[in-house]
Amino acid sequence: MDAVKTSNKGYSAELFVVTFNHMKESVDNGSKVHILLSFGQHGRELITSEVALRLLYILTEKRKIAGVDLSSFERVLENLVIKVVPMENLNGRKRVEEGELCDRRNGRGVDLNRNWSVDWGKKEKDYDPYEENPGIAPFSEPEAQIMRELSRSFKPHIWVNVHSGMEALFMPYDHKNTTPNGASAHLMRSVLENLNHRHFQDSCLVGSGGGSVGYLAHGTTTDYMHDIAKVPMPFTFEIYGDEKASTDDCFKMFNPVDKTTFDRVINKWCMAFLILFEEGLRNLREAQIVSQGALDNWVPIGGDIVERNVERKSTRERRKLEGLDLGMQELRTYFRLFMLSTFLLMFMFCTRISKNRNRDSSNVFDP
Repeated sequence: MDAVKTSNKGYSAELFVVTFNHMKESVDNGSKVHILLSFGQHGRELITSEVALRLLYILTEKRKIAGVDLSSFERVLENLVIKVVPMENLNGRKRVEEGELCDRRNGRGVDLNRNWSVDWGKKEKDYDPYEENPGIAPFSEPEAQIMRELSRSFKPHIWVNVHSGMEALFMPYDHKNTTPNGASAHLMRSVLENLNHRHFQDSCLVGSGGGSVGYLAHGTTTDYMHDIAKVPMPFTFEIYGDEKASTDDCFKMFNPVDKTTFDRVINKWCMAFLILFEEGLRNLREAQIVSQGALDNWVPIGGDIVERNVERKSTRERRKLEGLDLGMQELRTYFRLFMLSTFLLMFMFCTRISKNRNRDSSNVFDP
């Protein structure tokens, strides 16, 4: 387990990254599938981190899931390197545990799933600044910066961002009501539909987040992982939701409140991840995205790369970024003032023309 820290404008964050490598190798020979899982991006969705911890316990202690023999997955696990971020939003989680049960944002009020660069900052008609604050610029938040560096250094083949609020298996896009085109989209849909059929008896929603969840989300992590990081299989999983819960009872809406339901959700989704690993490995190899044999290109898999990359940012570089943020803010302000001034001038001009026409009409027709 690696602890990664960074800060921005007086706000700091720390993430823990757990690496699971079944064969206990210190290097990856290039034939393994890289899987990156993030839980707890929204503070109020506590159940997601519980699934992360149980999944890690199952992987390391070989615990059975509701009587299921996991030995059949041993061969699959030998071909994977899995990195797990059990709680991406540690500061936001602290706010929830202190009583802010409806808060999904980080420690300074930014929604981490709106702070990424793809279609960042766009606001829909139903935009809620409390729920969806995207920050002052893409990657303004340390948590998002760390996750970006982690994706760059680890280069995952499969990415899953785990949330609660409903039960669904989503692929890109979140910011528009469509899915990507081409072979990669077919590959992603095939994996999700097989998982849904094998494990959920076709009960989960499958498709794009923007087309299925009921609203569009801009600046999300999964859309970045697809468009920028070029992850072959980026997904968002929604693992639980109580539709009957009052909108004022956020804890019940996003988390099971009795032990029976809690255990059922944990076991069901841990098993779902094992099946995802199996389906993902098979489909990636059939599509020849990852090889089945050893390669000469050996790469490190330790988490220290992330910390080095984050800390390598010099004070001068950070000042440049902050200056760029401020410059962009000023440009946006000047643009808004320009548009407002233009609108007012056009309004005054049209009003003047209208008055002149009325005066001319009265001169012509007045007896």
